Amino acid sequence: MSLSSLPALLVEFAAHPSFYRLIVWWLVLAALGLAFLPLTLRLFRAFHDGGYLFSRLLGLLLTSYAVWLLSSLRLAPFTDGTAYAAVAAAALVNYSVPGATARVRAFLREKRRIVVAEEYLFLLCLLAWAFLRGVRPELDSIEKFMDLGFLNAAMRGEWMPPTDMWFAGKPINYYYFGHFFTAFLCRLTRTPTEIGFNLMVATLFSFAFTLSFSIVHGMLRNAAPRARRNAVVGGLLAALLVAGGGTLHPFIYGALPKALESAGVREARSAPYNYWDATRFIGYRPPGNDRTIHEVPLFTFVLGELHGHSLDIPASLAAAGMGASLVMSAAPAKNIRPPLMEVAAGVLLGATWMTNTWNYPISLTVLAGAALTSSLLRHGRRKRALAEAGLAFGTLLAVSLAACLPYLLHFESFTEGVRRVAASSPLWQLAVLWGYQLFFAACLLIFLLVLHARRRGTGAFRVERADIVALGMFAAALCLVAITETVYVKDLFSAQYPRANTVFKITYQAFILAAAASGYAAARIAGGLVAGPNLRATVVLLFAMVASMPMTYAFWAIPGYYGPLPPPGSFRGLDGLSFLSSGDREIVEWFRDNVAGQPVILEADGDAYTRYGRISAATGLPTPLGWFGHQWLWRGGAEEPKERRGDVRALYESADPHATAELVGKYAVRYIVLGSLERERFPSLKEEKLEAAGGVVLRTADGSKIIETARP
Repeated sequence: MSLSSLPALLVEFAAHPSFYRLIVWWLVLAALGLAFLPLTLRLFRAFHDGGYLFSRLLGLLLTSYAVWLLSSLRLAPFTDGTAYAAVAAAALVNYSVPGATARVRAFLREKRRIVVAEEYLFLLCLLAWAFLRGVRPELDSIEKFMDLGFLNAAMRGEWMPPTDMWFAGKPINYYYFGHFFTAFLCRLTRTPTEIGFNLMVATLFSFAFTLSFSIVHGMLRNAAPRARRNAVVGGLLAALLVAGGGTLHPFIYGALPKALESAGVREARSAPYNYWDATRFIGYRPPGNDRTIHEVPLFTFVLGELHGHSLDIPASLAAAGMGASLVMSAAPAKNIRPPLMEVAAGVLLGATWMTNTWNYPISLTVLAGAALTSSLLRHGRRKRALAEAGLAFGTLLAVSLAACLPYLLHFESFTEGVRRVAASSPLWQLAVLWGYQLFFAACLLIFLLVLHARRRGTGAFRVERADIVALGMFAAALCLVAITETVYVKDLFSAQYPRANTVFKITYQAFILAAAASGYAAARIAGGLVAGPNLRATVVLLFAMVASMPMTYAFWAIPGYYGPLPPPGSFRGLDGLSFLSSGDREIVEWFRDNVAGQPVILEADGDAYTRYGRISAATGLPTPLGWFGHQWLWRGGAEEPKERRGDVRALYESADPHATAELVGKYAVRYIVLGSLERERFPSLKEEKLEAAGGVVLRTADGSKIIETARP
C-alpha cells in the first residue's frame, strides 16, 4: 500500500462530513462511559486505570439492553426519546449511590494521566480505522448486506424482536443484539446506518485494542514490582497481538518465503500470498475433507463486518477483565461475599447470548472460574469457598438466563446437538496456528517454576494473582482448542464441513485470550528476570522476534483488502451505500423519506453474497425473501424459503393479475420495486401487470420504479 498520498487524504478526512459524525460518535461514547463510571470503578477496582474504558462499553451495553427489554416487553417503543431517557435514567441511578460523585472526582483527579492517555489511545484507534474504512466504505461484500439489514430492521422496529427484512411476517431468528446496540448508538448520535455501520467497525477495533491494553496493563500493575515497569509496554504488546495480529501462518507462508526469495535462496513463487489463506488452512493446505475456519479479529476488522463474533469482542474482553479484577482483588475474609459483580456480569452474559450465542458458555465459564479462584484465595477453607463460588455461579446463570428470556421465547434453534469429530487437526498445523501462544505460555510456566524453585524455603516467594490470571487465560484457550478437536456442533453446514463453524466460533475466543496472555507473559518475564543484562537483552530480542511474526499479518491483510491508497482528492468518506446505482439510491431515499413503520416491499430475491435484497437491507423494510441460503439456515430447512422463492417469481413473471393480487395479499405487499436487478433476475417480468396493480410513486432517471399497490 503506497503511503505517498496519505498526508493529503488525512486532511481530506478531517474536512469530510464523516469526520464530524465520528467526533459526535466518540463524544456520545465518552458520555456513556462517564454515566457508568461509578459502577465500573467497583467492578474493576483492582485495575490501575479503574477500568476507565470499560465504562463506555458497560454504558452502551447495559443502557441499550434496558431499552431492548422495555421494547421486548411492550412497555416502551424503541425510539429516540426512549434511548435518551434511558441514558439519563442510567446516569441518575449510577450517581444516586452515596459517595459515587466523590469517588469519580477523586479517581479522575488521581488517575488523570492514565485516563488522558487511554482516551487519546481510544480516539487514535477510532480515527485510524475509520479513515481506513473511508478508503473502501462499501457494504456490498461477504455478509455485510445481512448485517446492514439486521441493523436497519432494528432501527425500523419499535418492538423487539425486529421483523426479518428478508422473510416478511417473521421475526429475525438469529442473534441480533449486537445490531440492536449499534442501532441504539445510531439513534443517540443521529447517524445514518450506512455511516454508523462503518463507525461501529472502527469502534470495535478501538475497543479490542484499548480493552486488551487495559486488562494486561492492570495485570502487570498487580504483578511483582519489577514487572510493573513494563505495564505500558506489555499492555501495548497485548493490544497489538489481539487487535492487530494473526497466527504464524502469514510469517511462515508469506513473509519468510518472500525474504528467502529476496535473498536468492528460493525461486520466486508464481502467486503472491493471499491473506485469506491464513483463515482457511486446515483442510485446505494440503486439501482434505476436514475443512475448518480459523479467523482472527484483525481479519474481521479488515473485511469490515458487523457479525456476531466481532460485535461480541468487547463483551468477551469485559468478561475477562471482570474476572481478572475479581481474582486480583480477592482478600482474606470470613464472610461469604455478596454476588454484586455477578449481577452486572449476568446481564452482560445475557447480552452475550443474544449477540453471539457461541460465546455465552465461554464467558460464563471464564467468570465462574474467576469466582471460584477468588473464593479459594479469600477463604482457603474449601467448604466456604465452594459455597461462595456456588452462589456466584448460580447468580451468573440465573441473571443471564432471565436477562435473555424474552429473546429465547422467540428464537428457534437451527442446530442439531453435539457430535464427536471424525477427524482432528494435524499437530504441525496446530503449531502453525497456535505456536507463538504456546511458546509464551511455556515460557511463563517455566519462569514461574524456576522462580519458585529459587525462593523455596526462603519465605520470599508468593503466588502473584496476576500470574494466576494469565495462566488461567492460557489454560482456557488451550481447553477451547481441545474442545474443537473432540466435538462439534452439528448444523446445516456440517454435511460438507462438519466442524468448520465450531472451530471458527470457539477458537476465535481462544485467540483473544491467548494473545492477551502472551503480551502479559512477555512483559512479566522480561521485567522479572534477575540475570545479567546480556541474558535479559537476549530474552527481550527473542520475545520481540516471536511477537513480530504474527503481526506480519497486517502487512498482508490491510493492503490485500483495501489496495493502494487512492490519489489526493478522492477520499470517499464512510457512506456504506455509495456502491448503489443512482436508481437504487433514489429508491432507498424515497422509502426513508416517505414510509414509516415496516410495510412489506417486493424486490428480487437471490443467492447469498450477491446484491439481491439490497433495498430491504438498506431500509429495514421486509421483503418476502432475500438471500435464499441464509433463510434456509435460519428457518431450519428449505421448504418455506422454496415456497417463497416461487411466489416472488410468480409475482414478477405471472401474467395472471388475479393470482398476482392473491400473492400481494398473502404477503401484505405494499410497495413493488422495479430496478435493474429485478429485470435481470426475472427476464419475463410483466411490468404492465405490476403497474396495473397500483400506482407508480417514483420513477428514476435510469428507469427504476416504485409501485404502491392498491391494497389498503
